[in-house]
Amino acid sequence: MNSQALSSQADLEFAENALREVLLEEFKDESRPDAKSLGRMLVHLVNMRETIGTSPEVSTNVAKRLGDFAATTTRMADRNPEAAPKLMRLAQALDTASSRLGQSTEVQA
Repeated sequence: MNSQALSSQADLEFAENALREVLLEEFKDESRPDAKSLGRMLVHLVNMRETIGTSPEVSTNVAKRLGDFAATTTRMADRNPEAAPKLMRLAQALDTASSRLGQSTEVQA
C-alpha cells in the first residue's frame, strides 16, 4: 500500500473515531432519525476504509461519498444544537478525508 493510501486510511480512521464519539456521547440510546443515519454512516465508513486503494474508481467514489456525508453532518448540526460542536468536527474530518482522497486519486490518474 502506498503512502497516499495509508494517509487516506488514517484520515478515514480519524473521521470514523469522530463519528463514534458523536454517537456515543451525543446520540447514545437515541432513536431519532439523525442517530440512525449516523449509525448507517459508520457502517459505510468502516467499509470504505477497507476498500481504499483497491482502484482509482473506488477511491473516487469514496471521496464523493465522504463529501456527501460531510454535507449531511453539517445539516444535522443545524438541527441538533447541543451536539453541533462535535457534529461540525465530524463534518470537518469527513471533508478533509474527502479532499485528500480526491487529491490522491487525481495524482494516480
